[in-house]
Amino acid sequence: MSRKTMRRMRIITVSLLLAALTILALAQANPGGLFFPQQSQQPVENTDPTLSTDKESYWVGDIVVFSGSGYSAEGTYQLNITGDGETYGTISFTATGEGEIPQNVEWPVTAGIPSGSYVATVYNTTDPRNPETFKKEVASVTFEVNVPTLQTDKTEYIVEETVVFSGKGYTPGGTSYVIRIFFGEDVLAELSFTSSEDGSIPGGLEEVNWTIPFDAPDGTYVAKAFNATRGEEGTLLAWTEFRVNASMEARAEAIFRELEALNATIKADVEGINVSLTQKISMVEKKIEQFMKWVEEDKNNTAANMLNAAVNNLKALIHHVEAQKGKHIDEETANQLIAQAEELIKKMETTMSSMNTKGNGKQVSTQARTQEQEMEREGKGQGESSGKGKAKGRSK
Repeated sequence: MSRKTMRRMRIITVSLLLAALTILALAQANPGGLFFPQQSQQPVENTDPTLSTDKESYWVGDIVVFSGSGYSAEGTYQLNITGDGETYGTISFTATGEGEIPQNVEWPVTAGIPSGSYVATVYNTTDPRNPETFKKEVASVTFEVNVPTLQTDKTEYIVEETVVFSGKGYTPGGTSYVIRIFFGEDVLAELSFTSSEDGSIPGGLEEVNWTIPFDAPDGTYVAKAFNATRGEEGTLLAWTEFRVNASMEARAEAIFRELEALNATIKADVEGINVSLTQKISMVEKKIEQFMKWVEEDKNNTAANMLNAAVNNLKALIHHVEAQKGKHIDEETANQLIAQAEELIKKMETTMSSMNTKGNGKQVSTQARTQEQEMEREGKGQGESSGKGKAKGRSK
């Protein structure tokens, strides 16, 4: 064998050896993949967990629906809802086999929570033995809550005053609501309203108000606002309290206001005999003042006598008006005066019936007859008095 041939064989041997070493290295790096095609690999995606809500802003009665992906399949997690440092909800859930938040992870927005920005945060609770992941935050999202408010224009009223309601945070523009007024378990009134364009309870000509009945009980009342209801209880959105003073003094004050209205009608619409009629009103006012004095001294029997005398004075006024109907008093004005006087009598009788008195009908009857006689004597001198008999010393 020639030297040239031997050199060629050495080169071939070295080449084969190098090829064998290369094949061996490739086989170790990718076993089975050298001679058989390998399945294509999908690009690696970011698998950090995500968290989102179905809306950015919610109202009381809405439900916040959470969704997200990138969680460990069948892993356990805890979702906390916080606002201004307070925790308002905690939801535990198990991720689906696809690593998603299940559909039932929801949080209802209920009455009583404040308006503002809230944060929902998810913590990993899958492996308590792994301090690097257990209770660690993995995702969060923020959302807004708009909570309606309800207020009254005062905190305390007397009977026959009007309560005016206001508030904001309702769904803007034409959504229907109702305010129910409770005394204990009893619903005393239902007031419907439609929200304004700015989401407030309307005011002005469309204001939402309630005039307290004369016979309303004394105590604390609760007004509750509900979303649109028709045959349904509705969702409670907001509530407020106010007090009604229905004491004997408060009822007397309401009677005084109506006596003033009756007096104003007489002065404005009656000519010729208006002085005589206003004198009669003055006598009634004096009896109401005496009624209040005896109530303060806890002498209800005597106080009731004063009210009874005032009732008889008003009845005498009614007889006087009826006698002058179509003469000194036109029919329309006479009917108005009679209606006002009858309403006052009704309220006085209601007040007497609510008083704790022991029967003493004889005394009341005698007092009533005396007052009627006084009215007759006063009536004979109609037109001679200056009419200055307006009650003084009333409590406001």
